[in-house]
Amino acid sequence: MEAGDANADIRTNCRLVKFGYYLLNTYVPELDGASPELYAHWLEQIDAAEDLGFDSLWVTEHHFRLFGGMIPNPQLLLTAAAQRTRRLRLGSSVSLVPMHHPVRIAEDFAMLDLLSNGRVNFGAGRGMSSREYAVFGEDWNTAQARLVEALEVMVRAWRDDVLNWDGKYYHYHDLTVRPKPQQKPHPPIYVTAQKDPESFKMIGRQGYHLMTVPWIFTNELQRTRIELYLDQLRASGHSVEEHDVFVMYPAYVAESDAQGRVEATDAWHRWRAFALAELGLDPSKGSLYEERFRHLSYDAMVAENRGIFGDPETCVRHLQHIRDVVRPTHVGLVFHFGGLSQDRILKSMERFARFVAPALR
Repeated sequence: MEAGDANADIRTNCRLVKFGYYLLNTYVPELDGASPELYAHWLEQIDAAEDLGFDSLWVTEHHFRLFGGMIPNPQLLLTAAAQRTRRLRLGSSVSLVPMHHPVRIAEDFAMLDLLSNGRVNFGAGRGMSSREYAVFGEDWNTAQARLVEALEVMVRAWRDDVLNWDGKYYHYHDLTVRPKPQQKPHPPIYVTAQKDPESFKMIGRQGYHLMTVPWIFTNELQRTRIELYLDQLRASGHSVEEHDVFVMYPAYVAESDAQGRVEATDAWHRWRAFALAELGLDPSKGSLYEERFRHLSYDAMVAENRGIFGDPETCVRHLQHIRDVVRPTHVGLVFHFGGLSQDRILKSMERFARFVAPALR
């Protein structure tokens, strides 16, 4: 369905405030090309996101693997994006703060905020790989506790003329941190939580924006966890209306549902296998693997509204369900997964911008 009157046919009074372009790739060299070609394609996708009216760009940090590992430093890619765009908000999703020095991360993102004319959204998290921490000589077991303290350090480094801090993990005395970010008192801070109830509560208590990935579980289950965050926001005196609930979903918008299944199924299953391999789960185990992760197949993702896959009308219905059940304020969409061709990615993005986003804004 790609007729010019598609919006009139499928428009409803639903509303999702913001849509982001989210880069969490699997690098498949035989499909994505050599490294220079991959980066050139990403920059072209970023240009398209700017031109098509996406609200934000989100870039991950991973190391040493084909799942996300071609972006070991989100600051670098976001700086390149800052010089090519004028409107997109520029977000890390996420910076692995406990694996780095918080003052150095504060310096980097303050500089990016200045270079981008105040467009940074700072996303932080622990990550999911203990191996990354081991390689860099950091303790995975204390990562969550260090994340909480490191974010407090970063806020003070951005805000205060002189940083003084005597915590459990970090200690500073009369330290002047420069530059300061353009946004005052600091860029918006987003923190990720997936499963642990205490993480959702901590993010609400501190007054940060929430990032989560409902499609790993179910939309209904993740909404109950989001409620923990919102309840803690209220209890801590923060305004719910001023805080984002950011969610991420994979997306492929085709001319028809059948075309989407033909063009995207293999790529999605390839992306799924890469992601699960990072958790030590082996697709070669055959039927046991397939039974355990059947809910992450292309067809299951479509049936349960956890993948934004299909023609524009179907994709609007998926997002209407997500709006009603999960109730996010900001949706990040992964269009590049599993070695999809650049042509298909750009066409999918264009269909989303022309036929899907307007029906939900």
